[in-house]
Amino acid sequence: MLGLILAFAFITRVFNISYPPTFYFDEVYNAFTTLEIAKGNKEAYEWFHTTPSGTAYGWTHPPLAKLIAATGILVFGPNSFGWRIANVLVGTATIYLVYKISGSKLAAFLASLDGLLLVQSRINMNDIVATFFILLSFWAFIKYQQNHSRFSLFRLGLILGLLISTKWTGFYAVGLFGAWIGLQNLTKFKNWPSIFISLIFIPAVIYVLSYSQYFILGGTWKNFLELQNQMWWYNINLKATHTYQSSWWTWPIMLRPVWYFVDYAGDKIANIYAMGNPILWWLGIPAVLYTLYSSLTTRNWRLWVIIAGFLAFWLPWARAPRIMFLYHYLPSVPFMCIALAYSLSKISNKYLTFGIVGLVIISFAYFYPHWTGIHISKSLANSYFWLPSWK
Repeated sequence: MLGLILAFAFITRVFNISYPPTFYFDEVYNAFTTLEIAKGNKEAYEWFHTTPSGTAYGWTHPPLAKLIAATGILVFGPNSFGWRIANVLVGTATIYLVYKISGSKLAAFLASLDGLLLVQSRINMNDIVATFFILLSFWAFIKYQQNHSRFSLFRLGLILGLLISTKWTGFYAVGLFGAWIGLQNLTKFKNWPSIFISLIFIPAVIYVLSYSQYFILGGTWKNFLELQNQMWWYNINLKATHTYQSSWWTWPIMLRPVWYFVDYAGDKIANIYAMGNPILWWLGIPAVLYTLYSSLTTRNWRLWVIIAGFLAFWLPWARAPRIMFLYHYLPSVPFMCIALAYSLSKISNKYLTFGIVGLVIISFAYFYPHWTGIHISKSLANSYFWLPSWK
């Protein structure tokens, strides 16, 4: 069954992945930079270079996601399939990690039916890679909690290093796990060196190593340090506005999706909207609340992990000074899917479960063209705007 779910996830993500054949939305930064990294261009890492009109170097985040995407270009060439295929594979693996964390095939299936996880797996952006490493770090944290071995702790540190080398939002995971493990070992002084090495030293080393190509190409330590300062300044002080920006509190109800792409072909139209599966998301709200209630009443630490995962990558955006979009909510979505699967398992009504899953499947099939740029009639395209703010 799990194999069928993963096959479904891969097929729906890879279908017509080459379209559009040119950059769209943030690919003008990410995919462009990925191509330059694949060429071995040092300028792709630096903040002070000009680029062709309509593009810019994506130096505002660490490079690991683009390095991973560059492998697709090295294998399949400098084309849209090449710069997107790695994220298709990462997005499919993300569904697998939902299963590994929850032990629930239903949770994995629900995640495979989500629109935002689908869309972000089909575009060259950092978010799906960061989500993958977030889930991988939670899997590693659960393993550590089960055996408390030094190997498991070091493995967690390695994965956290990969995570922060993808996006700085990974520091939320470092803080969460550091606080959790720190409290568990507050008076166990002999464990402090291992914790420091695992949660601080190893991630820091991995982070620096993620810039290995930059140093090999002649980048200096001075410029590397200044780049980190420039990244911090950009992400803290970005005051830009955008038609499709949204506030953090609107994300669970999906008030403002993001319009990535449009193409007109006679009487047909193709759109790519970054949005979730509305049935899944709206049912996910009470499911998260129920899981939170259960975590408090049962004191089940595995449920605490799920709620912590959901909140840790959503609530900090309440204090974010920069422009925000719905896709910033992406790391919380897998935990919402796990919460919904857990809630359905506790209700223990197979007819209700089949009914809800059936609605989610119908919603997925209905919205799939809206998420993937399939040319459809304008009347069908207009039917997707259930809320005025969705247009």
